[in-house]
Amino acid sequence: MNAPLSAELLPDAALAAGVFMRMATAVAAGAMPLASRVGIRVRVAVAMVLAVAALPAARGTGDTLTRLPAWPFMLAGEAVVGLAMGAAAACVLAAAGWAGMILGSVAGLSWADDFTPDAEGDPQGAGMASFAAWLALAGFLAVGGHLHVVAGLIDSVRTMPVGTALNAGAAPVEAIVCTLPGLALSLALALAAPALAAVVTFHLATAICLRAIRFSPGPGVLQAVASLVLFAAVVAGAATWIGGFAAGVHAPLERCFSGLAS
Repeated sequence: MNAPLSAELLPDAALAAGVFMRMATAVAAGAMPLASRVGIRVRVAVAMVLAVAALPAARGTGDTLTRLPAWPFMLAGEAVVGLAMGAAAACVLAAAGWAGMILGSVAGLSWADDFTPDAEGDPQGAGMASFAAWLALAGFLAVGGHLHVVAGLIDSVRTMPVGTALNAGAAPVEAIVCTLPGLALSLALALAAPALAAVVTFHLATAICLRAIRFSPGPGVLQAVASLVLFAAVVAGAATWIGGFAAGVHAPLERCFSGLAS
């Protein structure tokens, strides 16, 4: 006699819910670079598409369907895994924005808050941070980086099957969360270093010149010239901001998704 239909569908429904929870929390945390810049409906749609794409891989992980824990614990574990992956990937993808924020602050763009009064954090670097982030994002998308992120999210259901996040033998996700922000900060400093050297050199040369000759620049003149120096340095190193960022985030992102293997 065949088992009741509900007994056959319940494990599939639990597995689908777990996969969707992992993908939804990862997208909400910023794993997809463009999904975080759009509305909630698009984010939900992206999470659903990722869940549908990852469901066959999740079903192929051995006897996962027979080892799923209770629904609340399973969903909580998948939320933790998705949040860890999304936050770690978001930190790596935000490295260019951090580099732009550093440059904007060092350049002394004190007038930037007039153009971005609602900017969060340091308004002096808001414009430069957005410019650097979009430059890097363009290079990331040009080399198909978003496809690697999608593949990593889908493959995560193989490296850490649904329902195993709370097992003692699973790899600790806190190692990823604690390691990748440091790697992202190192990448941000590496991106900002050439332009930072140019801006600091300009400030030093200007200070020496103002000490050597009697000249009092008008209000905002030094900041305007410093912004031009900064812009010229970034444009001159555009290949690094676009191609270098895409190459630099490959290894951290691969570590983010493959590091979940048990």
